[in-house]
Amino acid sequence: MEIASKTKKGIKKTKVSPQPQKCSFSGSTADFYVGLSGINDCNANVRIVGAVRSDLVETAINKLLGKGSDDIKWPVVLDMKKKILFHSHEAYQKGTSAVLGWKAYFSKVS
Repeated sequence: MEIASKTKKGIKKTKVSPQPQKCSFSGSTADFYVGLSGINDCNANVRIVGAVRSDLVETAINKLLGKGSDDIKWPVVLDMKKKILFHSHEAYQKGTSAVLGWKAYFSKVS
């Protein structure tokens, strides 16, 4: 983002870094967003609920279970650019829980 301001010499543009998101549980800097989604992994149907640190994602997933409505009920984890990384419906299809699915996903990428 840029902020434009007038000076005597013309217009000055200053780049401003976006504020880091705060974890919904701890208040420290967040690593991921969590939300609810439909059964597909399209970002269009995601309701972001909050931001969390990596060690609190499991807690956030547990708190989201059963909180959705209609077709928007599957906990998802997104990166800070709001791209879906983990979709709990996939874990459900594989016969595992959302938390175990997240642990399996996270162990592969870290």
